Formats: sequence, C-alpha cells, structure tokens
Amino acid sequence: MKKGAVILILCLVCLCIAVPAAVMLSTVIEGDDGLIEKARQEIPIADADTIELVIVGKVTDGDEELVWFKSGNEYQYNRYTPMEFAILGDDKYRFGKTYNPIDRGDRISVVYWHDNFVVLVDNPDCTAIQIISADGFEEVIPVEEIPFVYSTRIFSGEYNFVDAEGNILR
Repeated sequence: MKKGAVILILCLVCLCIAVPAAVMLSTVIEGDDGLIEKARQEIPIADADTIELVIVGKVTDGDEELVWFKSGNEYQYNRYTPMEFAILGDDKYRFGKTYNPIDRGDRISVVYWHDNFVVLVDNPDCTAIQIISADGFEEVIPVEEIPFVYSTRIFSGEYNFVDAEGNILR
C-alpha cells in the first residue's frame, strides 16, 4: 500500500512538472513567420487567414518586444496592431498580449507601452513628429523612412505629425 502511494505521488509530481513544460514549449514562436501566424490568430479581422499581413516595426524594452503588424494592402483599409512578445533568444518568442492603438489619422497610430508612447508612422507625407511637452520643451523627430517607429517617455503634451512644409497632418 505504501509503495503504491509513493508511486502515485511520484507520478503526480512528474505530471505537475511535465504539463507546464509541455505548455511552455508548445507556445514558443519562431521567427517573423511565426510572429505573423500568431498575429493571424489574435487580430480580430475578417479573412485573417488570407489577408496580407506584414511586420512594419519593432520596439524592444529589455526582454520584451512590441511588434507592429499591418493588415491589408494599397486597395484595402490598413489596420495597425501592436502585439507584445517575450524574447526567448535565438529568434524565438512567447506571445504576451495584443494592444489597441489610437488611430491618429492617415496611417499613423500610437500606443502606450512600458511607460512609453510608441508611434508608428506609415504615411509617406509625414516627414517629422513634433512633440511639445507640458513644460514647453519642443522636440522634432525626423521621420527617416516609412514605416517609422519611435518611442518616447514624454507623456503629457502635444504630438503633431507634420509634412515637408511644416503643415500639421490631419
């Protein structure tokens, strides 16, 4: 009887170790293709299995990464979705969560992540991001390429997206 109880306890301990390990290993995502496949599962859009979906930018903070996905093409509405992943190393990731960004206009989105405002600019007319902090400090960040991702810890203030002539994009 004692021998049976010991075997039962050992089996339960092994099961308690094996099940979480199997779950952890099964949720490992590999490479950009794996990230895109996970985005297809998580982003609530029609035709998620077939719609064009690409990675348009990434921001890293420690061992976590915010990955921006763009769905649609030049003939469709573009949806921008940021998703958080834990970096496991060797181009391996684990899914964290999906964020709902603020749409700031024509192909510009913003999300609050890890105490930062993370901006995605996918509009070729936008040549700079103008940030005016609550205390009056002004910073102009040139948009160097499209798509462009920028992260800042300036929380309160005004954010403007401007064209080559300095006009604010609406």
